[in-house]
Amino acid sequence: MDLALLQSISVILITAVAILLIFNKLKLPSMIGLFLTGIILGQLINSTGIITEIAELGVIFLLFIIGLEFSIEKFSAIKHYAILGGLLQVLLTTILVTIITFVASIPLNEAIFLGFLVCFSSTAIVMKLIQKQHQTHTLQGRVTLGILIFQDIAVIVVLLLTPLLGGKNIDFSTLPYTIMQLVSLIVLIVAGSFIIVPKALHEAARTKNRDLYMLLVLFICLGTTYATSVIGISPELGAFVAGLLISNTEYSHQTLGYIQPFQDVFMSIFLISIGLMINIEYFLYNIILIIALAILVLVIKFIATFLTGCILKLPVRTIISISILLSQIGEFSFVLAGEGIKYGILSNQLFTMFLAVSIITMSATPFLQKTTPKIIEMFKKIPHFQVDETLTTIVHEEHYEEELEDHVVIVGFGVNGKNIARACEHYSIPYVIVDMNPLIVKKEKSLGVPIIYGDASNENVLKELKITSAKCIVIATNTYKATHETVDAARRLNPDVHIIVRTRFVKNVDELYELGADEVIPEEFETSIVMFSKVMDYYNKDVDEILETIDTLRSDHYDTFRCVSPEEITAKLSERITDLNVDSIYVTKPKQLDEYRFHDYDLTVTSIIRNNKTLIGFSPNFPLEIDDLILFTGNPENIEKFINDTYS
Repeated sequence: MDLALLQSISVILITAVAILLIFNKLKLPSMIGLFLTGIILGQLINSTGIITEIAELGVIFLLFIIGLEFSIEKFSAIKHYAILGGLLQVLLTTILVTIITFVASIPLNEAIFLGFLVCFSSTAIVMKLIQKQHQTHTLQGRVTLGILIFQDIAVIVVLLLTPLLGGKNIDFSTLPYTIMQLVSLIVLIVAGSFIIVPKALHEAARTKNRDLYMLLVLFICLGTTYATSVIGISPELGAFVAGLLISNTEYSHQTLGYIQPFQDVFMSIFLISIGLMINIEYFLYNIILIIALAILVLVIKFIATFLTGCILKLPVRTIISISILLSQIGEFSFVLAGEGIKYGILSNQLFTMFLAVSIITMSATPFLQKTTPKIIEMFKKIPHFQVDETLTTIVHEEHYEEELEDHVVIVGFGVNGKNIARACEHYSIPYVIVDMNPLIVKKEKSLGVPIIYGDASNENVLKELKITSAKCIVIATNTYKATHETVDAARRLNPDVHIIVRTRFVKNVDELYELGADEVIPEEFETSIVMFSKVMDYYNKDVDEILETIDTLRSDHYDTFRCVSPEEITAKLSERITDLNVDSIYVTKPKQLDEYRFHDYDLTVTSIIRNNKTLIGFSPNFPLEIDDLILFTGNPENIEKFINDTYS
């Protein structure tokens, strides 16, 4: 291994960590810190080749995620803003920049290309600001998202047009090859979207092997990118297509959660690499010109977006908010600028100037957004502008997925999940379900059930479930680790959501409460309580006395009768049920009854509860199903040994 390269990467990473820690203390945007890291180290690092290659991977993952997040359903819900608003904003910005730069004696093809570079905004910056301000559901959030989606698609078109702007003549003799490229791309998208990718992801999801699923997703991303490159299509477009292949399957949300960490790391390196390309001497020598051009860009983009909002007949307050949000130059412009260098459209000097101006506009956006109220106040003083007072007007469109509000998030669609969903349906309470079983998701989705495939412990999946606007989340999974992580993530994303958790053992109750759960229901205790009540009823005990005892058992989060082991729980119940020791176990995967080897522990199975029905009289090879509850009796020591061996 090249130790000099390893040293360079280590220096970059430790510098980035130090700067981001300082920026975090000062509450400054991380993006500026990453740029600054690159600028500071730009003159010190020689091995930038590998950094650039890693940065290009970041761009590929970014385009893959954009394709992944693009869905026909989401686009249809905001198509008016995306198509008309996006088209107007891109055209107006491009035209204004082209005119100004052409008047400044810049060649027309270069002027048009600069117009394209300036028209794109930063999806990463803008979406973070919108989410931070809780404006996703607002009118400005919807319009901004629509324009950004259009820009993301327009990037692909501009990438295809770049060779023409570079003076590359159209060779009609290559037309058959071009048509073949187009046909190949269409075949890839159609076959991949409807046949190959859904089936492959479904089979991988069925195995419940995270490593297998992750490797398959990476193969789809990088393999499709490579395949499109082989047939002459840019890697960026290939990555976007790879995302499209997955976007309309039920696995898109889970895939996004898996790939997001990779994208974040590579994008951080990408932003550092932009800073590395800045010539600090050139930057300082031309600082006044760079700042002046950055201000000009911000003003031009503000005007173009403002005119777009006026044509769309949006409220002035909303127009101002959007115009400020979209005023910076975006990360995709760096990709396009690189293509401009490749095809001879941009000179190295102009490229360096563009990078410096872009960094200034991106860095300024978070601060400009904070000035929005003051700018609105300024517009209020203009007689012809009637500024609306409702910044957070909610826009309602039928079947738009973000309308979910005050809903119930159901994690796990076993017996408990189905009963909760049925109750929500009965009382007309909005709800959405997430489950990790692809067979269940596919079946229920075909029946119109609001369900997605995903791991609820993943923040991206919870965001897709609109956890930030949910009123309640019910977690009924069988894995304690997943339950633990889901409670933690849900509480962080929504401090006000009511969290109800099912857990297997009483010993886990305290920890789940500490993580932020509002109600924790330990199934081993509840099962014992139900059995206790059945036995007391069989002995003709008074109903009020039974209910009073049950209330005592449940009081103070089960503290009164809390025990650390199954044998102590049984002992407490045995004070009321002489010589009767009971316990239960949930079935987590299909198997036969005798595979649990109850007879080896001298335990007797009394009944099996399936879908709220009690089954008795079964043979040793009785087929068990997931979420079956097996009730059994025996010596407390044997029960404890059985439980420990089963879950070890």
